[in-house]
Amino acid sequence: MHRAPSDLIRLFLSLFQDLPPLSRGLYLPGAVLLLGYPLLTVLLGAHHEGQAFVTAFVAALAVRVAVGFEGMVRRMLTLYSTKQTALFALSLAVVPLLILSFAKDPMWCQRTQSVFYLMIAAIFLSDVLKGRTETAASFWPDAEMQPHLSNLGRMMVVYNLAFLVLNETMIQTVSASNWLMFWSVLPVVGHTVLRAMVLTVINLEDDGRAV
Repeated sequence: MHRAPSDLIRLFLSLFQDLPPLSRGLYLPGAVLLLGYPLLTVLLGAHHEGQAFVTAFVAALAVRVAVGFEGMVRRMLTLYSTKQTALFALSLAVVPLLILSFAKDPMWCQRTQSVFYLMIAAIFLSDVLKGRTETAASFWPDAEMQPHLSNLGRMMVVYNLAFLVLNETMIQTVSASNWLMFWSVLPVVGHTVLRAMVLTVINLEDDGRAV
């Protein structure tokens, strides 16, 4: 079925009305950051804002990693062996935190988010180019999602590249402290947008099959 761009936009926006309640875990990293940064700024003094920024961000990132660690391991187990999963999961969880713990410039923290989006986009793009759906299947393992995996993989490339551009735009246009506000709500915004995009793909494909 052919749809005008305006119809697609209306469909996408309408899906935000039907989203289920968000997990409390999505709010925890932002709460840690919004409470920790002002407190550390006061405790460390005005001349150590960079240190306060990095310390608060590392603490919030550690919370985000902890909240999503089980899900990440579960997805990896569908793609790799147990030993490989343990190695990759610990590397992805621990190495960024170790690197950032020695950073002094807030830019390292800001670029970490861009690197994350770039890596995920590259993984899905590799699958798309090779005609595979394994990575998408690890995110959506339910049987009813199988017919949609190919387009969901393409959608994830667009999603991650779009948020990469958004993050880089925010880095260039707002102060570091204001960027923290953006990062604190990013899990909630990202989850909401992703859910709406997934429903858009499913509805469009179902409509196409119904014709």
